[in-house]
Order: sequence, then structure tokens, then C-alpha cells
Amino acid sequence: MKLSIIVPVYKARRYLQRCIESILQQTYTDYELILVNDGSPDSCGNLCDRFAQECDKVKVIHKKNGGLSSARNAGIAVARGEYITFVDADDTIASGTYYYNMRILLSNPDIDILEYPVTMNYESPQSEVLSFKPERISGNDIFPDWIRRKGYEHCFSCNKIYRADLFNFIRFPEGEVFEDTYITPTLFESAYNVFYSDCGFYYYYKNEGSISTSYSFKSQYFLYKNTVSLYDKVNDTYKMRDEAKDILLNSLDRLTDLHRCSDGKKEEYARARKMLKGKKIAINELFKMNIPPAQKAKYIIFSLFGVRAHCCIFSLLKKKLC
Repeated sequence: MKLSIIVPVYKARRYLQRCIESILQQTYTDYELILVNDGSPDSCGNLCDRFAQECDKVKVIHKKNGGLSSARNAGIAVARGEYITFVDADDTIASGTYYYNMRILLSNPDIDILEYPVTMNYESPQSEVLSFKPERISGNDIFPDWIRRKGYEHCFSCNKIYRADLFNFIRFPEGEVFEDTYITPTLFESAYNVFYSDCGFYYYYKNEGSISTSYSFKSQYFLYKNTVSLYDKVNDTYKMRDEAKDILLNSLDRLTDLHRCSDGKKEEYARARKMLKGKKIAINELFKMNIPPAQKAKYIIFSLFGVRAHCCIFSLLKKKLC
């Protein structure tokens, strides 16, 4: 068995069949499809069982609801493939994606992670393509190269194929959301060889009710926390000062998003704000950065007056009250 495809399933009845069929129609055949029914209250479990009865490549796990990370970890625990990949139940895979990318991996067995193109917000006016020129990165340059590419702006777990033994000591953080912003940099930092492929497509749909469209204090907190942690690593451990500035500005934007949904969470928000204590960019450096004027203005406010003023400016620019 070469490839294990893990699909967490929860409240995805409208999209699940589309997702599964896009996988079963792949021309690559040496795989197992692991459907993890994460306690879905709808008929997803029955649909999973039906596909398992019709196709011997399909394996179903039924478990108590524990969230996306828990479901992925459950799939990892039973996966038999030499490689692992993930697909969200409301997304699809373009025809031939696994055939061409597995050919690359099987011809280069030392590759730990292969990343392939993704269409974000597929079939929507905001559709955007992330593509790559074929390139191999090895050794100590993998994580710095990932930072220079601004991989943190598209921390998807799903448009990648991983060597299974990367997960011997790494698991998705359970109880969190936006867990990809933690696991993806961790995996890239653990890899010895990475290949960026121009073959295939992962079609990422922006569906109402999905985690990526949720806007709660909890979801924005983990997104913010993981971004600040990444800044600390890039700035303090890797000494990539220029790249760290971009991540710090990203952290500030995450914090202002957190501020916008912090009603009733004043103490939690105050603790979150302290994560940026002492982290600033000199105003003369801000003037040199190629960022839009409105963005630059609010970052200058941050440098002069701190986080609270930064959040207020952001809210005013968005015509929201602070």
C-alpha cells in the first residue's frame, strides 16, 4: 500500500459524495481511502458505510466527535500507506492529481513532503490559484525557504502528500481550530527533502459553515496564537529579521480580528494582547516596506501608541466601532 487518503467527515452531507467520487475516480489505484466519521449527526455515517460496501479501497472509522484534528489523528493511527495525504470532506481533487504526483514520489523516495497546486475559493468570484514551478529544496534551507515563500499565508494540510513516518512523533493539536497553522510549519521544519510540484490541483471550496469561514473568538485566537509563535521562531531562532517583520504585521492583523469578536472576552483578549508585548517595528522601517498606505498608517499607529490604538484604527477603517 503506497498512499493513505484521510478524509475527516462531519456535517458534510451536501458535499461528501462529490468529494469521495473525485477520489475514487483518480487514475492512481494503489491507495486506501480512510473516511473518519467524527460523530456527524447527519447521514454522513451511512453514506460512508455505503461507499465502503461498494469499494474495497474504502475504510470507515466511526468515532465520537472530537474535532478535525482528532479525526485526522484517528486516520493516521490506522493508515497503512507509505505516504499520507488529507482531503476535507467539502473539497475535491482534480483528475490525475495522485497519478502524476505519486510518480514523482516513487521516483524520488527520499522526498518527505510534496506540495501541489491548489485553487482557493473554487467556483467563486474570489477564486485564486496557488501554483508552483517544479523545484526541490533540501536540508537546512527547507524551513527558511518556506518562510521566504510566505508559506504561512497558505498553511493548508490538504494540498500536500507526506511520507508517513513524518507522523511517527507529530500529531495534529486536538482541541484547537486552524490547526494547520501549527502543523504545517512543524512538518516543514522536520522534513529533509521537499518538492514543489506543478502537477494536479486541490480544489478548495469556501462553503458556509466551514471552519475557515467561522468567525469566533476561539477560532481567531488559535490563528493569532500560532502566528505569533511562528514570528518568535523566525525572529529569535532563525534570525530572519526581514521575513519576521511580515509575520509580525500578520500577527497584528490577526489580533485586530480577535479584537472584533472579543465582546464578553475582555480578560482573554487582554492576555492575548500581551503576546505582542515588546514586539514592534521601527517607524523608519515601516516607511521602507511595500505595503498599502492604509495598512502602513495603522501599523505606524501601533508603533507609536501600541496594540489598543492599532485595533481601534483597524475598526475605524472597517467602519466598525472599537
